[in-house]
Amino acid sequence: MYDVMNGVRVIEVAEHTFVPAAGMVLADWGADVIKVERAQGGDAARHMKLPGADGAINPFFEAANRGKRGIALDLIQPAGREQLYRLIDGADVFLTNLRADARQKLGIEAADLMARNPRLIYARGTGYGLRGALANDGGFDYPSAWCRAGAANAQALPGDMPPRQPGSIGDLTGGVTLAGAIAAALFRRERTGQGAVVDNALYMVGTYLMSQSLLATSIGAPTIPVQSQVDSDFALANNYRTRDGRWISLCLLMDKWWPDFIAHIERPDLLEDPRFIDIRARHVNSRALIAVLNDVFAGRDYADWCTRLASLEGVWAPVQNPAEVLADAQALENGFVSPVADRYLTGVSPAQFDERPVGELRMGPGFGQHTDEVLREIGVAESELAVLREAGVIR
Repeated sequence: MYDVMNGVRVIEVAEHTFVPAAGMVLADWGADVIKVERAQGGDAARHMKLPGADGAINPFFEAANRGKRGIALDLIQPAGREQLYRLIDGADVFLTNLRADARQKLGIEAADLMARNPRLIYARGTGYGLRGALANDGGFDYPSAWCRAGAANAQALPGDMPPRQPGSIGDLTGGVTLAGAIAAALFRRERTGQGAVVDNALYMVGTYLMSQSLLATSIGAPTIPVQSQVDSDFALANNYRTRDGRWISLCLLMDKWWPDFIAHIERPDLLEDPRFIDIRARHVNSRALIAVLNDVFAGRDYADWCTRLASLEGVWAPVQNPAEVLADAQALENGFVSPVADRYLTGVSPAQFDERPVGELRMGPGFGQHTDEVLREIGVAESELAVLREAGVIR
């Protein structure tokens, strides 16, 4: 972990991935993040399983909860809420994604908690924002950030089902942006002493990611059309299948890269072909160039192309699978992929400090693993812990 947030205490009452991912990022940066789970069952993500997976490590939970301490409280009971309030009194940040009706019922709205701790940064994540007909509706990243915000439509070929997003892309993007907003609010507090309410919504994450297309539409400009591989208007910004069924992705947007690319694919004849003589001609004759390049890339295996293109001046990438990413020297040497407690490898929060990787990372907490430890820190006596446990207030 980094030390840039050492001394910052975060109390998290949140489930699933979006808002817990913000807590995970803050933990990566050095904050003491205390995850408060329901005493009856805990975070719903604990009970989600990958099809066919039967391991001790649950990716749905770990991917958003590493590095935290975990306690289990029954917030329905007044005694449980009292423990939460005592935690809030000494906290810097409160994180939640409970809906408005649940926050009101539990007495954990911004006004409730900031009345106790005016310096608190109160951060909440929602599906669709605080206003409008959907304000109290739940959301997940696929419907809220991907579909409603237009990304699925932007990727769907005519007549085809809109493609599904990779797992939790919107949630994790929302988490890191919420963490950044919290850091900004903490910075202002250091200067002014003023607490803050910070909001993010999955729908807002989606509209931000689609902002270029939304801007173009708002001024009547054409957006990039959805095209198949063979019909693309950008032959040199396309994917090509290799002889063994893998893919190579090209993004050769600069005209100056064309001669070097031709040398790498060993087709000098294309330099003199009038259809491809300059960038405009290659755009007009894109489909013809795609047909040529499909034949070229189909002539060699993926590994051969990766070796041959390693010295290419322009931008390209192998289309890797997860196992290849985990073994990729570029990711490993830069610390983009890191071990967690020597139990698994994962992608880390997308920021580095002082030109060094994040370092040692801890796994997510077991259910109620740190309940006694954390409550002792706020002055709960052993006799009181026993009473709370007997009443089912803590686990």
